[in-house]
Amino acid sequence: MLVFDDEVVSLDLGGPPDAPLRPAVRARGSSVPVLRPGATRFVVAYGSNASPLRLRDKDLTGQGAVLLPARVRGWVAAFEARRTGYGAVPLTLVPSPGAITDTWVLGLPPELLPRLDRSEGRVPGGPPVEREPDDADHRRAPPGTYQLGRVGDVEVADHFLLPDALAYLPGPWTQVQVVGDSWRTWPEHDQAAAAAHVDGGGEARPAPPVGDPVLGDWPETPLLPRR
Repeated sequence: MLVFDDEVVSLDLGGPPDAPLRPAVRARGSSVPVLRPGATRFVVAYGSNASPLRLRDKDLTGQGAVLLPARVRGWVAAFEARRTGYGAVPLTLVPSPGAITDTWVLGLPPELLPRLDRSEGRVPGGPPVEREPDDADHRRAPPGTYQLGRVGDVEVADHFLLPDALAYLPGPWTQVQVVGDSWRTWPEHDQAAAAAHVDGGGEARPAPPVGDPVLGDWPETPLLPRR
């Protein structure tokens, strides 16, 4: 799908190799921009970054934001032990050998990546030494909340492959909810259960550290046709 301003538009994925995301037509009748995979930057999306409404709130849809279904192997989405400024319990990815997680990838033009980074609390030069208090702007996470890391090859929409895909992974202060010896994960547990766990002071432990975070500017993220 393409999220353009406040509208969600279906995409045809059967275009030519240089532009496989074919232009769509808005319900209002005018053309919409469709991002070319060679220029677009893609990241695994879960939680707020997979929500058209939250993408609009983050001011990321004015040039068209692409959301495509994706399958990630070896990672699960786990609930953190905190609430965001707008009240939800956020998700983060943690390694889980053998796991298969169906989620989304988000595609944006490069000029919007700094805005996306700010909304996720990513500091391109690495996490700050000391964590700052929550930003008054609820569209943003505190600096150092997340960092970019690689999660391996990701299958996209049964048509494409994102090799060595990027995702926002836990920062150094991230605490993840625990049930017994297991992470409290989505979709096995819902938002209400995750919130009750936080409010009741449920068990949590630090997220696994990111071994090789991506610092500086985003690298290219080629969306390749699957053979």
